[in-house]
Amino acid sequence: MAFTYKIYNVASDNGFIDFKRNIPDEITTNLKYPLRPYQKEALGRYLYYKDDEKHHTDPEQVLFNMATGSGKTLLMAAVMLEKYRQGERNFIFFVNNDNILTKTRSNFLAGNANKYLFDEKIVIDNQIVTVREVSDFSDSRDDSINIVFTTIQKLHQDLNTPRENRLSFEQFKDISVVLLADESHHLNAGLNSSEKEDNTSWTSTVDNIQRAAKKSSIFEFTATVDLTDINIAQKYEKSLIFKYDLKEFRLDKYSKDVLFHLVDGDANNRMLQAILISQYRKKIALKNNINLKPLIMFKSKVKKENKGNLDNFLELLERLSVEQIANQRQIIRNNDLEKAGILTKAFEYFENNNISDQDLIEELKDDFRQERLLLLDSDNKTKDNLTTINTLEDPRNEIRAIFAVDMLNEGWDVLNLFDIVRLYDTRDGKITKKGFKAGKTTNAEKQLIGRGARYYPFVIDDKEDEKYTRKFDDNETKELRVIEQLHYHSANNPRYISELKQVLRESGIFDDITLVKRELKLKDSFTKTRTYKDGVVWMNKRLSREEYLEEVQESLDEVYIPKSFEVELPTLSTFDIEAFEEDDRNINSTTAIDFKLEKVIPKNIVRTAINRNKKFTFDNLRKYIFGLGSISLFIKMLKDIDLRVICQYKNPKELTADDKLYVVEKLLKSIEKDLIPTEERFYGSEKFEKTPIKKVFETSIIRKYSIDENSEAEFGVSQKDSSETKIFEDLDTLDWYAYDDNFGTSEEKYLVRTIKSLMSDLEQKWTDIYLLRNEKAVKIYSFDKGQAFEPDFLMFANDKKTGNVSWQIFIEPKGRQFLDSNQTFENGKEGWKLKFLQQISERDNARILVDDEKHRIIGLPFYNEEITKEEVKTTLRELGS
Repeated sequence: MAFTYKIYNVASDNGFIDFKRNIPDEITTNLKYPLRPYQKEALGRYLYYKDDEKHHTDPEQVLFNMATGSGKTLLMAAVMLEKYRQGERNFIFFVNNDNILTKTRSNFLAGNANKYLFDEKIVIDNQIVTVREVSDFSDSRDDSINIVFTTIQKLHQDLNTPRENRLSFEQFKDISVVLLADESHHLNAGLNSSEKEDNTSWTSTVDNIQRAAKKSSIFEFTATVDLTDINIAQKYEKSLIFKYDLKEFRLDKYSKDVLFHLVDGDANNRMLQAILISQYRKKIALKNNINLKPLIMFKSKVKKENKGNLDNFLELLERLSVEQIANQRQIIRNNDLEKAGILTKAFEYFENNNISDQDLIEELKDDFRQERLLLLDSDNKTKDNLTTINTLEDPRNEIRAIFAVDMLNEGWDVLNLFDIVRLYDTRDGKITKKGFKAGKTTNAEKQLIGRGARYYPFVIDDKEDEKYTRKFDDNETKELRVIEQLHYHSANNPRYISELKQVLRESGIFDDITLVKRELKLKDSFTKTRTYKDGVVWMNKRLSREEYLEEVQESLDEVYIPKSFEVELPTLSTFDIEAFEEDDRNINSTTAIDFKLEKVIPKNIVRTAINRNKKFTFDNLRKYIFGLGSISLFIKMLKDIDLRVICQYKNPKELTADDKLYVVEKLLKSIEKDLIPTEERFYGSEKFEKTPIKKVFETSIIRKYSIDENSEAEFGVSQKDSSETKIFEDLDTLDWYAYDDNFGTSEEKYLVRTIKSLMSDLEQKWTDIYLLRNEKAVKIYSFDKGQAFEPDFLMFANDKKTGNVSWQIFIEPKGRQFLDSNQTFENGKEGWKLKFLQQISERDNARILVDDEKHRIIGLPFYNEEITKEEVKTTLRELGS
C-alpha cells in the first residue's frame, strides 16, 4: 500500500502563512540573482520550520523536492547565507558525480564566472564574508563559509579510510557542520535492502557524520524522489519542506515547450534537418537582437556508436549539396505541412530572406565545422571537456553540437539546448501485469529532455519582468516562439513515441492530451476602417524607481530621512549583588541623552558607517535620491536628525567612537528599509503614450487551449458555434466586434452579449464603435507598484456629434472566484486591478494621463453577469453625458 506523504505546512489564525514575505535582506542582497517566487516560498518554509518546535527535528534534516532547472543551486547558496547567519561556518557539499561537482564549485567559488551565485561582496552583520574551499575543517576561518566539495563516493572513502588532510569522523566531535546533498535521491540506493544496516553504505556514512558531529544539519535537494515507496516516504515524513514539480514549473512558464519532430529515413536525415532548424533559430534570434548560439545534442545509444555518428556527420557536412537541400524541401511538399512544422517555417524564412541553398550550405559548414563539435562519453571525460559543457552559454564558447551517450542526464546546466536528436531506434519499454513500464533508456531520455527544457532567458520590448518566462503561449504565430521550444528529433516510430510521451506526461514536462489549436483573426471589414488604419491605443510604461523620480522630478529622501531617531546602546557593564543586601545601584540604570547628529557625531564616523553598509553605495543612493551629487551631500541630509540615545551615560560627550558608530549604523539600517528596498521597486508611468492600433493588435493569432468536453467551462470554446457554447452569438453579423470569434471565459462571452444589448443606446452618442478582445496586445502598469495588467477587452469609439473626442475604454470581466468575503471585488485577490481602473477614470485628480484633449481613457468596473452587469451598463450609458 502506498504511503501518504505530507509537505510541511502550517496555518495561522488568518489562513495559510505567506512564507515568501519574510526573507531576510542579508540573504537577498548577498545573492547575485533575485530569488523567484517559488524559491522564496521554499526558503521561507525553512525559516519558519527551523523555529517550529513541534515539527523541527534534531539533527536538522530538510528535503527540497524541486524540478530539474528550477534553480536548486541558487537556493543552496541562500541556505548557506542563512546558516552562516545562524553561526554555522563548516559546510560539506556532496553529490553523485564529478561533472556536477565541477559545475557547482565554479558556481560557489569563481567570482568571475557567468554563473557565480553570490554578490560581488558578501556582507553579513556589517562584516565581509568570504567563500572558500577547504579539504577538511582544520583550517576553517570564522569570517568565511568554508566548503568541502566532494562526491558521496569520495566522502565515504575518506571517512572510512582516514588519511592526513582529509575529513575524518574524529574531526566532527568538536564542530558543527552543514551538509548539502545535491541529487540526493542517490542516498536512498539500497534503502529497501540489508545495505541500510551496513556501515559501508552511503546512507550510513551520512548518518554517522550526524551522530559524530557536535551539531549538524543536512539539506537534501533532488528533482527525483519516489514518495510512493513507503520506506522513502517515511524517511522524509517530517523533513519534506517544499515540493515543486515539473508540471508546476511548466505551468508557471519557466520551461521551454517540448515538441516532437518525427523524421522518416536514416539518421543522416535527422542530423541534416536538425542543423537546418538550428540555423533558423539562430537567425530568428539575431533578427530580434538576441545573441543566441542554439545548441544541438546528437544522442547515441552506446559509446562505440558515438564516434561513428560524429564521423558520419562530418562526412554529411563535407558532401552537403544543393540537391540534398532541395530534397528536404521536397519532403515537406510531399507531406502534411502541419506535421512538418518548424522545418516548414525554416525554409519559408530562408526563401523570404533570399538565402540561397548554396549560401545556406556554406553557413552550415562553417557553423558546424569540426572544432565546433564536442564528442563526450566515458572515453572523453576530460577536465577540459567538463569545463566546456558547463560554459556552453558563454559567448566565447563556440560549440554548436555535442555527440554524447548518457553522461548528461544529471547535473548539466544548459539553457541554449534546443534540439535533441536520437540517432538510434531501439526501445526498451515493457508491458507488465500492472501496465506499461518504461525502460532504463526511456527514463534517461525523459531526464535529458527535462534538462533541455530549461528556458533560455531573453528580453523583448524592455519587459525585464518577463525575461525568465515564456512570452508567446498566447500566439503560436510569433516567430520568436521557436526559441521557447525544445524539439526532440526521432525516427517516426509510433510505439516508442507513445511510450516516451507517457513518461514525459507523468513527469509533468509535457502535455498534449487535450490541447486544441484555435485561430483568431481580425475581420477584413475592421481592417478597412479608419479606427484600424489611423486609430491609436494608449498605454503606460513600467518605470524603475530611478525612472519614476526623473518623471515626477522630485526626490523621495524627505519621506525616508527621519526627523528624529531613537536607539538603545547595548549594556556592556556587569556587577554582582547579594540577594539580601541593599544596593543603591539601579541594575537597569539608563538615561536618555538627546542631541542633533552633526553636533556630536563627526563626518568621518558617519562615512565609516556608510562604507560598512553595502546598500549605501553612491550608485544605490543616486537611484533613490533625485539629483544627489555625492556621498557628502547625503551626509548633510542626516545632520539635522534629532537623536535620542538610551544609555548609561549622562552626557553626549561620554559616547565613545564605537558608540557613535553603532548609533549611525542603526540609523542607516532604519533608513534603508524604505529608501533602498531589497528588491527593485517599480511604478506605472502617469503618462500614457499612443501606439497605432494596427501595430498592437495581431491580424492573426493561433493559440492552443486545454478543453474538457465534459466540463461546462467556456475557455477555448467558440462563441459563434452553437454546438460548442451555451452563450451563442452570431459574431460574424456584429460589425462592432472586431475579431471573428471569442474563445474567452463565460464572463467574457456574457460581456459581448451585454454590449450587444446596449449597442442601440451607445450608437446614439458614439460612432465607430469597436470591441477588441485583448490577446496580450495591450499591457498597462499600476501606478503604485508597476504591476502588469492586461485588460480582457478594449472598446474604441468617437463622439457622434462633434467627432472631436475619441474614447478608449478598458473592460475586465471577472468570475465569482475573485470576490472577497463581502461578495464584492474591492478586496478580492485582484482588487488592485479594480482600483487601478478607478484611478484611470478619475477626472478630478492631478494626473495628466493623456496629453491630448481629443482622447479620453476610461476604466469600467469589473464586469460580472450576476453581480455588476447593471453597474457596467449604467456607467457606459453615462460616459460623455
